Amino acid sequence: MEDNKVILSEVFFYSGKRRHLPVIGYRPDALFEGQNPDEYWGITFIDCSIAKFETWSKAKIRFTFQDSHYDQVRKGQMFQIMEGREAVGLGKVIRVVSN
Repeated sequence: MEDNKVILSEVFFYSGKRRHLPVIGYRPDALFEGQNPDEYWGITFIDCSIAKFETWSKAKIRFTFQDSHYDQVRKGQMFQIMEGREAVGLGKVIRVVSN
């Protein structure tokens, strides 16, 4: 079972797309580079300290529903952070680690 894996990432949130900055427990969807654009993957922010919009910040995220996705993520891979069909930010995978 892979439920102890975590994606270390850098994230960037667009100003004007969200009213508030994300906090621990934020559960958007992600659309990873090379992924079917109709298949969003649920993610959960388990650690983050995002101080302002339009700047890169570190975050630890987990897949909310499917542990099998960790095998499909690679270092340097970019992803869009989605709320519905709206891209509210970007992310970049630093690496996948065991928590």
